[in-house]
Amino acid sequence: MRIIFVLTYPSHHGVADTAEWLRWDNRDKRMPGILTELGVESELWALAPASLTTVAALDGVAPYPIRLFAPSNPTARTRDQVSDTMVAAARTDPADLFVLVGSNGGAGFDLFDRVLRPDRRRFAVIIGGDYWSRIVPDAAFVFPETSVQEAKLTHPGWRFWRRSVPAARMQRLPKTIDTDRFAPMAAGKRFDVIATSRLSPYKKFDEIAALAETMRVAVIGDGPQAAELRARFPKVAWLGHVPNGQVPAMLAQAQLFFHAGRRDYFPRAIPEAMACGLPVVAFDDRIGADVIPETCGLLVRDNDYRDKVAALLADPAAVEAMGAAARAHAVATHGPRSSEAACRTLIEVAA
Repeated sequence: MRIIFVLTYPSHHGVADTAEWLRWDNRDKRMPGILTELGVESELWALAPASLTTVAALDGVAPYPIRLFAPSNPTARTRDQVSDTMVAAARTDPADLFVLVGSNGGAGFDLFDRVLRPDRRRFAVIIGGDYWSRIVPDAAFVFPETSVQEAKLTHPGWRFWRRSVPAARMQRLPKTIDTDRFAPMAAGKRFDVIATSRLSPYKKFDEIAALAETMRVAVIGDGPQAAELRARFPKVAWLGHVPNGQVPAMLAQAQLFFHAGRRDYFPRAIPEAMACGLPVVAFDDRIGADVIPETCGLLVRDNDYRDKVAALLADPAAVEAMGAAARAHAVATHGPRSSEAACRTLIEVAA
């Protein structure tokens, strides 16, 4: 049996340095290794600034090949980049199953349009950000990350033109966090609130800036809007790009983690912060209690987030208790082997 994972967004969408991306230890990298342990020939494919074939060697899982393909349209937005070379490789590869990681990246759409649909190749989709795209209903199996996504996929509601995905073709997939590296550590508390985000036009930072009026607030991340945001919100400490390996030490310098995004259902930053022992605060319009249990943080709304964050910070015992619960939840739910059940399901789908 042969299963190929394909990242639908380029590896350089979030970080330009391929070497740094290769060092990342996450679910995308671990699932092919777990499948290899289970006797499946597995590979991970992605777009990168330059072509490269290498071997993944993560602690605790079997090694497997990684193939990086240079984009055919490198001047396009990263989310729209595609690779003719990857399409050609997929067309001739004898894989029993392709697994598209992300529902709406350009490389995934291109592979679907040129290979998977016309050649009737079997594929699964792992939901990343957006829960729905035109490729999702045709997938043999779908892995959402949250109950909110599951409900929207099963019952499209007023979007009657969207084909629903039966519950029997879905399985919820936890995140995978290196809970040894993302762990509590002693550090001086320079900040009350910390966040991580790519500084792009698609993100909104008004809530973070509002907290910075009365609290010490920092944001980890860089992007095309960095200069504009620094000028617009000078009271926020804009920390810039921090290599993934250094993020835990930076998170340890804050009392709590605040996710202000209104487009995300389950950003990886949330369980990373939990694993570091920070309570997590997020808005309840997309983030549900399965993502942030009430013992681990706060689900807030536009009209109460400032008061709730201030009240939590004023109660050190509550901050400590929530941080401990968040750490325990991350270890139990999102540890290094969290995707093993999904890998066994992929074997059944590919058979």
